[in-house]
Parts: sequence; C-alpha cells; structure tokens
Amino acid sequence: MKKAWILLLLFGLLIGLSGCLGGTGRQPLIRQYVLEYPPPLQGEPSAVGTTIRVARFSANRLYSGLAMLYRQEDNRREAYPEHRWRVVPADMVTEFLRRDLREARLFRAVLSPRDIEEVRYSLEGEVEEFLERREGGERKAFLTVAVTLLDLSSKESAELVVFQNTYRLESPIPEKGGAGFAVGMSRAMSQFSRQVISDIGSALRGR
Repeated sequence: MKKAWILLLLFGLLIGLSGCLGGTGRQPLIRQYVLEYPPPLQGEPSAVGTTIRVARFSANRLYSGLAMLYRQEDNRREAYPEHRWRVVPADMVTEFLRRDLREARLFRAVLSPRDIEEVRYSLEGEVEEFLERREGGERKAFLTVAVTLLDLSSKESAELVVFQNTYRLESPIPEKGGAGFAVGMSRAMSQFSRQVISDIGSALRGR
C-alpha cells in the first residue's frame, strides 16, 4: 500500500513537471521599427536670427504606446501582433521635427525641453492620428498633428500665438506588415516636417 502511494505521488510530480516544461515555449520575435528619412529642407544659416524650443509633443491616448495600429473598418482598431514602434509616436515626431528644424537653419538655435536657455519662440503640438488605414484594397499611413507656434516675447496674450494649424498627411504603404507601415509613415512625417518648417518661415518673415 505504501509503495502504491509513492508511485502515485511520483506519477503526479511527473505530470506537473511535464506541464511546466510544455508552457515554456519560445516567445514570438517582436520586430521594432522607427521612422527614417533625410531632412527635407536645408537653408541659409540663422535666417530668423533667434532661438526656438521644440516642446515634447503630446498624443491622443490611442497612440500613447508602442503598438503599430491599423484601421480596417469604422470604430475598430487593431495592432500588429509581432511588430512595435521602438519609440512612442509623439517622441518620434518631436525628435525628427527638431532635427529637421536644425537642418533647415532658420534659427540661430533649436533647443529641446532639456535645454535651460531662454528662447523667443516655442513650438508645441499633439499627435492626433498615427496609424495605417486599409480602404478598398489600399494601405496608407495617416499622420495628423496639431501644431502651435508661440512668441514668448509678446506681452499681450492676443499676440502670443503666432499661428495654429492642424496638418493631415497620408502616404501609400509599399508592402504589407510593420516594415511597409514604417516606410509609409516616414514619408508622411517628411511631408509634415517640410510643411511645418515652411509655414514657420512664412509666419516669422518680417517679425
């Protein structure tokens, strides 16, 4: 009888061990993507002759994480299961716009929120849309960003806002999957950056 209980106990341990080992399969490979494109504009040095700070952009809560989202039908959003952004969308938009402003050379200096120097202008924004849309067999990257340019030297609140605009860009996605989405969004970001920098230059001309 004692031997039977020992054998039963060993049998139970073996079953438990096999269950644990069966649950330790290989985790799926998560591929991570970032935006990548050359600066769209290069200009004369210090065309405006003052400084600007590009504040850290905020984002709609739907795009506050690393998920690569797509829209296939109304009121439904899905995420690529094994594909992620390496950096959250709002931070990518902020960093690339800051880089592109420096390369455009409109300002004497383009600073980040970490820089403590005083500036005359501040550029703020919110990422409202950052996703892939699938419509009629086509795939497009959609980027929507609301931008506000502030003149911090203005003493009158009515003159504080230089301009405020919402930019809506779209770009075809060349192939299925996260890699194609990243390429399409990079092109949309390049278009957005070019338009914002051009609008800043026009708004500050003669100020």
